[in-house]
Amino acid sequence: MARWGEAPRVLGCGCDLTFARGMSGTFVKPPDLKGDNIDVMPRTGTGKTVTKRLRRDGLVPGVLFGPGDQTGELLQMPKQDVERLVRIYGLSGIGARILTLNFPDGVRKQDVLAKQVIYDATNINVENVNFMPCGPETEVKVKVPVRVEGDDACPGIKKGGFAWKLHKTLTVTCKGKDIPSEIVSNISAMDVGDKVFLRDLDIPEGVRVHMTDDKVPIIKIAGKAR
Repeated sequence: MARWGEAPRVLGCGCDLTFARGMSGTFVKPPDLKGDNIDVMPRTGTGKTVTKRLRRDGLVPGVLFGPGDQTGELLQMPKQDVERLVRIYGLSGIGARILTLNFPDGVRKQDVLAKQVIYDATNINVENVNFMPCGPETEVKVKVPVRVEGDDACPGIKKGGFAWKLHKTLTVTCKGKDIPSEIVSNISAMDVGDKVFLRDLDIPEGVRVHMTDDKVPIIKIAGKAR
């Protein structure tokens, strides 16, 4: 079984940490392994001149890294395809989605994770995307976004507080088939000053969170009550 870290670094193995199920956290079902599709083509040439021409033509350069591959396979893809996925899942969420690269021969398909999406200085235009292969049994290290729900009923927010996400993402290690698309915390019963700790979240079996202390606060209802 392959064990991967952020491409092209290989992860070491580790023991699973399973925290107690909490009332304030729910686990969102992992995404369908079929994923979202991006049409890619082989890319020849590197450097500013080549990448500038690609971007002018509405394309984004990318690299598909393999195990222990420091160079990778050069690719290009429609900019609108990448930006569409970022709009749907967010910049932090797209890294927790299994995507499918479709190659021009109509036969080759590759399930991947987008390990790095690089934007320009304006944070508007995608400049480069780095991928790594990810199958159902591939062990990967990913950042999973934390989402809050129930804020419309939260007593603390009604009193003038706000939900402060102390950790917007959680770094986890798991198999590709077990990647959670997000971890949701329900704050509908929380008051000003209340916190959601790591131990309160519902972390599924087979998913290891890269925190050793389950008393780490993840969300806090901050501010002063009116």
